[in-house]
Parts: sequence; structure tokens; C-alpha cells
Amino acid sequence: MPQLRSRASLRCWWPFPLVLAAALAVPGCAHENSPPSPPLTSSEPSPEVYRRAEADRVKLLEHEVERLRDDVRSAEETLVAVESGMRGAQTRTELVSQQAEARIQLDRAAKRAPWRADEVAEARAKLDESDRQLAEGHVGSAIFFVSRASRIAATLLAEADRVSKTPGAFAVKASRANLRAAPSTDGEVLAVLQPELPVFQEGKEGEWALVRTVSGQVGWVNARLLRPR
Repeated sequence: MPQLRSRASLRCWWPFPLVLAAALAVPGCAHENSPPSPPLTSSEPSPEVYRRAEADRVKLLEHEVERLRDDVRSAEETLVAVESGMRGAQTRTELVSQQAEARIQLDRAAKRAPWRADEVAEARAKLDESDRQLAEGHVGSAIFFVSRASRIAATLLAEADRVSKTPGAFAVKASRANLRAAPSTDGEVLAVLQPELPVFQEGKEGEWALVRTVSGQVGWVNARLLRPR
């Protein structure tokens, strides 16, 4: 008569489909020294980060809408003044002085908001056009273009003030930096950040920083590509 196995020896000889269940219930078959699973972490930004980013976008749009409204008002005033002959009351000397003040204001904006190089170039083009219109004797048109340049500079200075007053500001120090959807080089590229662009750090995971940009985008950037402002 074959010798019966003891109950203790049978515990680890159950058919394979039952092994996993048995290992959970019966001590001796499971690997007691196995390390615990690491806690899962989420790289998804919190809702508060998105709320702050949305507030940044709203401020940016408000400034842009106000600038466009001022452009429309200025165009209407210029048209009325030209048609009524009122522009002759403003001397060439006054206009040249206004152009000089606009250039000084724009130089300040270029230094304080270097990440807005495209907008600075646009404003400089407006000032050049103002000079050309004045040289051709079109005083009303010259005033319109110098006013547009001044408003662009004022918008950039307002943004620079907002950045300087926001804690946790960093700047992109690389020639370019990818803003990614996840803290990994495999993460989707959401945007390419230009040099000196301000970002506000919201968190960190390893060598990756969770940031929101001055224009309200949210994503991950390698922290080595950033420097404190």
C-alpha cells in the first residue's frame, strides 16, 4: 500500500491552477522575503495647477484684447482727425518726440521680456513704418503706427511685471526645451519652449519639473534645462 504524504508535504504539491490561491492562504509556499511592490505614483498635475494655468491664459488674452481694442480706437481717431484736418495741429517735433519715447519704452520691454522677441520685432517694425510715414508727410499714419508700437511695449512690460511678482519662477536656459505630457523622454511633446521663457514650477519627479508657462501651458521639463530667475 503506497505511503500517504503528510498534509504539510501536500501543501506545495497542489495542481498549478490552485497554486496562486494557495500561496495567498497557506504559509510556506509563498516567498516570504519578496520585497513589497513600490507605491504607484501619478504624474498627472493636480486640478489647482490647471486652474492657475487657466488664470494665466485669461490674463494674457485680456491684455491682447485690450490692445486690439486700443488699435481699433486709434485707427478710428486717426481717420476722423485726418478727414477733418485736425492732424495738422500736431507738429512734426511732437511726433518725433513720441517716436523717441516709444523706442525707449520698447528697449526696456526687450530687456525685461527677452522671451517675447517676436513681439519686440513686430513693434520695431511699427516704429520703422511710423518713420517712413512721417518722411512722406503722412502725419496721421505715423501717429497710428507709433501708438501701436507703444501699446505692444506696454503689454510686454505688464507681463514682465507679472512674472517678477510670481514666486517660483524659472527660465529656460537651453536653446530649446521640450514641454512634455509626462516626466519622460517618451512623453508627448506639447510645445517647444524658447530661451529665457519664464515657467513656474509646480512639482518635481526625479530629474523632471512640472511647470506652467507664462502663457498658461502645463507640462514636464527636464530640470537641467531650467535656471532660477
